[in-house]
Amino acid sequence: MHTDAPPFTTSTSPLRIPMLPTDWAERQTRELLSIPFVSEFVFRNMRTVDGKTPHQAGDFLILHRGTGILVEQKCQQDPTARNIEKTALWARKNARAGWKQLRRALTRPKDRPVWCDHQRRGRVEFPNGLPVIRHALVIVDVFQTVDLQSDAHELPLEFRNVPITYLSVNDFLNLAVSLRTVSELAEYLAARRSLPHRDLRVIGDEKTLFCFYLLNGGSFAGYLGKDDARIAITSQGYRLGQLLERKAESDHYSLLIEYVADSFAANHPKFEVGPFPSAPDDRVDHAQRMINSLELQAELADLRRGERAELGRAFDSVIQRLLNEKDGFVFRAVWLDSKPDWVYVFAASKNINPSELRSRTIALGRGAMSYYEKRRCLLVLDRDGRSIVTSLFRPEFTPTLADFEVGQRLFGHLRITTTPLEIAPESRV
Repeated sequence: MHTDAPPFTTSTSPLRIPMLPTDWAERQTRELLSIPFVSEFVFRNMRTVDGKTPHQAGDFLILHRGTGILVEQKCQQDPTARNIEKTALWARKNARAGWKQLRRALTRPKDRPVWCDHQRRGRVEFPNGLPVIRHALVIVDVFQTVDLQSDAHELPLEFRNVPITYLSVNDFLNLAVSLRTVSELAEYLAARRSLPHRDLRVIGDEKTLFCFYLLNGGSFAGYLGKDDARIAITSQGYRLGQLLERKAESDHYSLLIEYVADSFAANHPKFEVGPFPSAPDDRVDHAQRMINSLELQAELADLRRGERAELGRAFDSVIQRLLNEKDGFVFRAVWLDSKPDWVYVFAASKNINPSELRSRTIALGRGAMSYYEKRRCLLVLDRDGRSIVTSLFRPEFTPTLADFEVGQRLFGHLRITTTPLEIAPESRV
């Protein structure tokens, strides 16, 4: 991760997507969204049936806590084939077409079944119809600023209480990579609604808005227009650079947790997830492991970017402590104000017998829940620097006196620190 990287990238960045063919472009967009938003909750090519005719209900559905962000993407077959004027005409035409497709999706009966493609799960059905949509977006493949104001009468900013947002594909992907969680993307889109309508109908200039939002502590309060925002950004260039450096450091650790979630989603052969084990010889069948994996990913997807970063920082610290050791077992515990029922335990081991290691992890999870008085525990273990093992400890766990004693012995001597979570936290270096 380059700490001097800008928050948004242009057509020369790795986020540049050649849009030939359109299906390939959609797959690439899905891949980029699947890392920060966790792949199990990013769905592509949503479809339904009107009468006997199946048709598309949206290009992407991003789920979070049972609600979704619906996205319609419009891509050029060859972005170099048009000049500036023709590209603007194409963008306005396809913004209108994208909105019409969203409108059809949002006006369908609530109980009409829909289904979609998932890269791992195949066809996924929603028998009760489209989930509640928090935001709907039309994203258009252009790398220039395009004013949609002339089509304002055909491009509403809200429909049936659902906010409608118009962005370029590149800007949307940059927002996803910069904000990293569905909840923080939704917050940004909601805050963006306070802008003048003329600014909400301009695509291709999101970097200005995002930098203002970042400088303003995650808010558009005091926004007086893009010219004023550019002056603020220029005058606070040094401070913006510091914010970006701190954010990049934080994102580095957030990526570690996202990597863990993505590896479980992809059934990485060296990543194992299990339920709370009541005995060292428990066995978990494949179907149960799939359920456990989905539960793990849902928990990690529910965390905000700063929370993921703190967990990633804790996990990295135990890995680093054993990096130059021949053997050993180290651990840390973390809990979050937003998750009062949970304690997160990160551990690393080297050259420990598998049976002994399993016994230690069981004791560690039970002891953490007992000592910190939590109902849930997620334990993540780096085993010999080659594989990851997790255990989910569930609410039905009833601690014993021995568990309290183990918890006191393992965690009672640990130093407790409090860390405020901000959009660009203070550097720890």
